[in-house]
Amino acid sequence: MSLTLFAGAQARHWTETSTETIWHGRYKNCDHGYWVNLPPNVVGHGSRSPNPNHGILISASNSSITTEVTLEERRLVDVYDSSDASELGSARAYLKRHILKQADESEPVAILQQRDTRFRSFPATYVHLRRTNGSRKSEEEVLVVYRRSKQIGPGFIVILLRTTPEFYPRDHALFVQIRDGLQFAPVPKGECSND
Repeated sequence: MSLTLFAGAQARHWTETSTETIWHGRYKNCDHGYWVNLPPNVVGHGSRSPNPNHGILISASNSSITTEVTLEERRLVDVYDSSDASELGSARAYLKRHILKQADESEPVAILQQRDTRFRSFPATYVHLRRTNGSRKSEEEVLVVYRRSKQIGPGFIVILLRTTPEFYPRDHALFVQIRDGLQFAPVPKGECSND
């Protein structure tokens, strides 16, 4: 019996449907130099090519779902990169401008915890907050990581959990798994592969 091994062979972690790209095992964005190791049975949903690859959505209510997941989900983990706010210069400034803003005056935002930190040696900031819109409450946890790259300039990697207060303990555990799976690599020069 003979066993042949192929050095350097990699499994493809994504498939395309008619509406999106589905990620299993690992989500990778080589253009921005990061990946997320996904827990078993957790599915990431990203944009379908030729649209840009800027992140994934994970349904917190059913993390193994393979039908389309959108930003309108009430319980959601969102992992994305942003390089269009590089003038802000810090994770805290990004958080203040893009996360802590109120939708309108009638939507109070209560900050439950906020701290500056480091994540994998990069400057970061974390916030846990509660939004109230009428009788509807949502809990959010956000980690914003600020990273500079010689190839693409400064940018942000964001992991956001949005859920309901009653499901917060369960969904927080998923947020922690996704956060712990976030890894960084040098941004390559030229083309790269997300396999």
